[in-house]
Amino acid sequence: MKKIVLSSILALGLVSSLNAYELNGNLDVKYTGFKTAKKVGVSGTFKSIKLDIKKSDKLADFLKSAKVEIDTATVDTKLPFRDKNITSTIFSLASAKTVTGTISSVDEAKKTLNLDVTMNGVKKTIPMTYTADDGKIVAKGKLEILDFNLKSSFDAFAKKCGSFHAGKTFSDVDVEFTLPYK
Repeated sequence: MKKIVLSSILALGLVSSLNAYELNGNLDVKYTGFKTAKKVGVSGTFKSIKLDIKKSDKLADFLKSAKVEIDTATVDTKLPFRDKNITSTIFSLASAKTVTGTISSVDEAKKTLNLDVTMNGVKKTIPMTYTADDGKIVAKGKLEILDFNLKSSFDAFAKKCGSFHAGKTFSDVDVEFTLPYK
């Protein structure tokens, strides 16, 4: 009888460890801003993204343990002059040098999560949808720059880039992250 109980406990432990979530690579963060009346997207990322996340048996707990810190001076759009335009205007304030993020809630049935973003001293919750397939969690949502008390910085950016944007710059930004797990 002891062998059956012991075997059952070991089997349960093995099954639960197979369902554990843990980081398996680097977090990828992508954003897409929009320009021109046709709302043409321009995407980028950041070269310095720090992630702290804890292994967990539950997907929701795994995601909610994540703490992200992004150095805004490391914007990377693949065009250095564009990167400089972004960092010298939108992220020019000392309080906008870092963006932090945590996940406050996860609804696995609806495949949604709430990403709490702090930028320029302002914290906002960004609703996102996600998929979890092939060892990757991909979440997508929309961030409004003006919600972070960055109107004057955004206006400076829109003015500086006006000729490149045909006079139209949008303040909403698509955000996406990809989190590899095993």
